[in-house]
Amino acid sequence: MGKLVMGYWDCPYCDTKGIRGDSAVCPSCGRPRGEVVFYIKGQAQDEERRADDVADIEYVDEETAKYVNRNPDWYCSFCETLNSDNAETCQSCGASRKDSEANYFQMLEKKREREAAQQRPAQTQQKKSRLPLILIAMVLVFVGLFMFMNGETTSKDYEISAISWERAIQIEQNQLYHESGWSVPAGGSVTSQRSEVHHYDTVLDHYENVQVQRSRQVIDHYETYYTYTDLGNGMFDQVEHQRPVYTTEYYTETVREPVYRQVARYQTKYYYDVWRWTPTRVATASGTDHDVYWPDTQLSENEREGQRGAAYRVVITNTKKGESIRYRVSEEDWNGLNAGDAIYFTATRTGGDPCISDEKGNPLVRLVRD
Repeated sequence: MGKLVMGYWDCPYCDTKGIRGDSAVCPSCGRPRGEVVFYIKGQAQDEERRADDVADIEYVDEETAKYVNRNPDWYCSFCETLNSDNAETCQSCGASRKDSEANYFQMLEKKREREAAQQRPAQTQQKKSRLPLILIAMVLVFVGLFMFMNGETTSKDYEISAISWERAIQIEQNQLYHESGWSVPAGGSVTSQRSEVHHYDTVLDHYENVQVQRSRQVIDHYETYYTYTDLGNGMFDQVEHQRPVYTTEYYTETVREPVYRQVARYQTKYYYDVWRWTPTRVATASGTDHDVYWPDTQLSENEREGQRGAAYRVVITNTKKGESIRYRVSEEDWNGLNAGDAIYFTATRTGGDPCISDEKGNPLVRLVRD
């Protein structure tokens, strides 16, 4: 057992603070202590104190401590009064101790359970009342946002001010290339070959001793600290503890470290000639009407036609603002459009591709900004 420390309690009836733990009744209202919590002045619950930081702790003198019963008070089931473990009858109502079951700590546990039970319904009701409102608000926000972002605007103040087309054919020429590699491609003709470095392997060469500085934590000394155990009778027991205090120690250690070297690995490298069809030019044709054709490629020796491509465009003008934008459309849709056509134009707020539509906004021709 450690030193005995004086505790205090607050009167739950008249709100008098800081009553000494060896007082069984409130000095202000005379009521015996009931559901109270003992504490040490200036001491937080479960707080530790170093040996050099206990000047404000109020110790019970050693002579008095000899006669203090260290068992917790017992709690009268009839009048809710705390009584010393030495008493066989309640100091307040005279009831026998045999008719009561709880002590100070059991009384505190039941008090905490009771307070928790009282808080749960209120918290549950508060959560229940808030939850529907939050859900409704979230649904309305998402619905509104969805409708706004996916909203479309359709206007008849547009016309097709121009149409155009472009077709292109890539022209390839068969050319001779002089190349090298670790293998010969199909159609390649080897002109020479020799052994060359293909890559390097890292291999162990030897070990060498190296001095390395290391550190470790070692015990420097032990420090004394105290904790305080509630005895449940207005007093606290000071419990002494020892814990190690560490310091960093540095030392030098000899270790064997591997030393590596790079070893060249050789393979046969081939030098060869190979003919390849290579894009060299593009033949194009374009126009601003529906007379569409492919360009004349006029192939020379060692040339051939490669990939073909085409683009079909319309220029759409806002007749009110005078603003024009060029779009690409499919060939099929383009064939049905003419310069001067009045159209309905539908755009989305999300910045997605607009379209030529009917008056209700139903898409007829998809547009891609060029």
